Amino acid sequence: MDPLCFFAHVALSKDTRPLSKPQATANLLIEINDQTLRSGGEEKHLEFSTLSDRQKVDFASEIGKTAALDFLDLEPEFSDLPRRRFVDFDLTEMPTYISIRPAPTRTLPNHSKVWRLAQIESDKLRTKPLSRTL
Repeated sequence: MDPLCFFAHVALSKDTRPLSKPQATANLLIEINDQTLRSGGEEKHLEFSTLSDRQKVDFASEIGKTAALDFLDLEPEFSDLPRRRFVDFDLTEMPTYISIRPAPTRTLPNHSKVWRLAQIESDKLRTKPLSRTL
């Protein structure tokens, strides 16, 4: 299976009430590859080879959301903003310009890769969500 890529737009705030106004936002691109899916499946005792493509995408989405939150925990500028809400989290195409950019902002222990995107880059990705059915 080719790597799956998710675009995440996360709103963050100090106020933990549900309708609190965000003090910051983060736009992230998260790549989940086969190795990440397999290791995640082993941790959850899933038989990876028996999962349908749809189940693999759903599982990758769970891993991607966790990767986004883990990334935000590791970034000092977001550490004092405990309220984190996904505004967008969509399966998207891997943009071709990523291949010519520097390495990911972070590669997490489960091998998921996270790029923090500038606003103009995130606007491009918001217009190209993919269907979750493969």
